[in-house]
Amino acid sequence: MTCGAIIPAAGQASRFGPEDKTLVRIAGQPVLEWTLRALINANVLSQVVVVVSDANQFPVIDLISRIESAVPIGTVRGGALRMESVRAGVRALDESCELVLIHDAARPAVSPELAATAVNAATEHGAVIPGTPVTDTIKRVEHDVVVGTIDRRELIAVQTPQVFRRDWLIAAYDTFPPDIEATDEAAILEAAGYAVHVIPGDPANIKVTTATDALVAEAILHRNGSS
Repeated sequence: MTCGAIIPAAGQASRFGPEDKTLVRIAGQPVLEWTLRALINANVLSQVVVVVSDANQFPVIDLISRIESAVPIGTVRGGALRMESVRAGVRALDESCELVLIHDAARPAVSPELAATAVNAATEHGAVIPGTPVTDTIKRVEHDVVVGTIDRRELIAVQTPQVFRRDWLIAAYDTFPPDIEATDEAAILEAAGYAVHVIPGDPANIKVTTATDALVAEAILHRNGSS
């Protein structure tokens, strides 16, 4: 099945600081460039759409222009919420794309192998997300008081890339309540009744949310010999 990728990069990352974290340079190049190169190297994509904001549109276009890729890379303006941005990306994909891969712009250490595995699994199952086991003890808290301990054996920490059949994703969007904000697209498909399958994630596939995360991601990229 033909797969197109959507990279949401239009959000405001207040926890990182005043800089756009997707354009911050780590291990020699911008975070977004690492992300794009890894996905392109998976050799499973026919198209990539980066969802941009008014603030970063031109720097992202300039970044894309420096990447040699047989896969077309384009941009589209996003919305105020992630869900709106991803929907804009879906509309920008060519109609031939039967699968949609969605990956956080701020996960630069994603491996091409994980992306390829997710696409291949989605070809079989229709909806796939990577996840890693939760290792910390998780407490449920109300008003700063612990009211319960959750069995972590039942939990996973979800990553991207997430891959879905395009027709399923569009149908799920059409039924999802507009007043609820979903933190990932898997939640939208879950709400619509679609079975979402889990594949093993990668502990190194961290999301750069804070300046400390950027240091960890840089160490991972250096370790992988990517610098």
